[in-house]
Amino acid sequence: MSAKPRPLTRRAVGQMLLAVPWARMAARDEKEASPRARCLADTEPGLSNDERARLEKSIAEGEKSLTVIRDFKLPPDVPPSLRFQAMKSNRK
Repeated sequence: MSAKPRPLTRRAVGQMLLAVPWARMAARDEKEASPRARCLADTEPGLSNDERARLEKSIAEGEKSLTVIRDFKLPPDVPPSLRFQAMKSNRK
């Protein structure tokens, strides 16, 4: 096998996105909910304390997985997966 790094492909990015649930499992150790999660849970009427805590936890886990995706940076030499192609309009 060669030691050259492989270019980043759509398949590799897809595999990284599939790994997001594992990031959620790793983030379970966090006990404190974010202020945004607390605010969103407070806007739901009629929830018990247990349901509110579960909602806060799920919102916080979703935020953490989104930060993993948002923090992922593509190198500048990776070409786009799709080329833009303008379509002809049927309007006259």
